[in-house]
Amino acid sequence: MNIRIYYFSATGNTKYGLTMLQYYLVSKGYGCELISVENEDAIRYDCDLLGFASPVYGGYPAKIMMDFIERSETDVHKVPAFIVLCPCSTLGYWGSREVFIDVLSAKNIQVIADLGFLGNPSHPVVLGSLKRAKPFLLSLFDGIGRPNGFDAVDIRNFSDKLISARQNYLQGKKIKRPRYSRIRRWVSNKVKSREIELINETSMAVYRDKCVKCGLCQKECPVGAILLDPYPVRNTGKCFSCQKCINICPKHALYLEGIEMIDYYNRKSLNDEELLKKHTNDSTRNPHRKKPILLRILSTGIGMAIAVIFQGISVRLLVQRARTKKTAYK
Repeated sequence: MNIRIYYFSATGNTKYGLTMLQYYLVSKGYGCELISVENEDAIRYDCDLLGFASPVYGGYPAKIMMDFIERSETDVHKVPAFIVLCPCSTLGYWGSREVFIDVLSAKNIQVIADLGFLGNPSHPVVLGSLKRAKPFLLSLFDGIGRPNGFDAVDIRNFSDKLISARQNYLQGKKIKRPRYSRIRRWVSNKVKSREIELINETSMAVYRDKCVKCGLCQKECPVGAILLDPYPVRNTGKCFSCQKCINICPKHALYLEGIEMIDYYNRKSLNDEELLKKHTNDSTRNPHRKKPILLRILSTGIGMAIAVIFQGISVRLLVQRARTKKTAYK
């Protein structure tokens, strides 16, 4: 059986989790191909099972992933597939699963299984706030330091579940499909609209005394939204605010204007090959750790709806506005 997984991964967290999934599937004798949507025009259906994987931005899979699916042709036959999501906290899933299911369903693709694992927070604004956050706020970001051995256990178990689900689907047996919550879907729309407001309120700026015009931000941008003129300039019509450019800059010359404190995350500093050996080794697999009670409550559909109602408070905690503008150039 050949499995093809289309993915987007701005910092590498999503791709690393997929690498663990690929490891388990290949060890069972199945072919598993990982393809970045940055390099593909449309879905190719010439495989036995499709997968779609993305980080979560404001309650939605990445826009580059959504655009990739929407511009692809619809297959005449119903196609089985699975989805993979990687937010930075349990609460951060919002209704991204439901959004994924909807956009794939429109292409006659039926989601038969779903996987979620956490990734280390990577948004510069969130990272900046977490540097001086109280323990209460830190406890809500249970993705810090992940994906790791905790996720390896879930990914290994999912690899077994995935093969079984596909076999049952092909045999016409009843399968347990991923749950669909209308409340979570509503929540994602609310979260997304607020994120768009925040994006519109801020703009990327450049410290010209730090920028060496190396062009790395331009090269790494997944949608070609950055030009050097001679310093980096963002095309807001293309940019979907993945923040890869800010994280990848070797001189930390890019930042968000109007934000008091940001920090950076670059997974390329980690040795994923060594981590893969460690996390997939039997001796390093960890039992599930219990989530804080508040996080368990907030990650339910009703809890998410409550969190959205009081979203203004969380935004003030996470988005540290600058009192005075920094001297730089947009």
